[in-house]
Amino acid sequence: MSRARIRSLHALIRVRKTEVDEARANMARALAAESAAIAELERQLTQIELERDEAEGDAGRESFRLWLPVAQENVMRAEKVVSKTRNDSIRVREELIQANAAFKAAQTLLDKREEEARVLELRREQAELDDLARRARPFFL
Repeated sequence: MSRARIRSLHALIRVRKTEVDEARANMARALAAESAAIAELERQLTQIELERDEAEGDAGRESFRLWLPVAQENVMRAEKVVSKTRNDSIRVREELIQANAAFKAAQTLLDKREEEARVLELRREQAELDDLARRARPFFL
């Protein structure tokens, strides 16, 4: 294989490595967003429990009863955000898997081509040695 093709494969590997790095960064951001969404959902649920536990007397229970639908709506919104961020994490994880696969495929192809080039070069060297040996031998023994 020509040196130009091997250089091209090296360039492809650099591109694939960059894609893997970007996918890893995206994965980190997606996981951070998912963790933040889960924390917010937990905060909303904890708030409901605290308000329920603190509701004393008729006025407290009435305030809790009026506040609860708003809190439940906040919980539903937080659950939607968790669902969306989980879906985003799954999508980004798939992108990372694909980027890693493309990188490994390019690396494998480069390794194969370099090995082919090495074998070809060894054959050329051996052919030159054989040619020199034939020339150095006397014609008649």
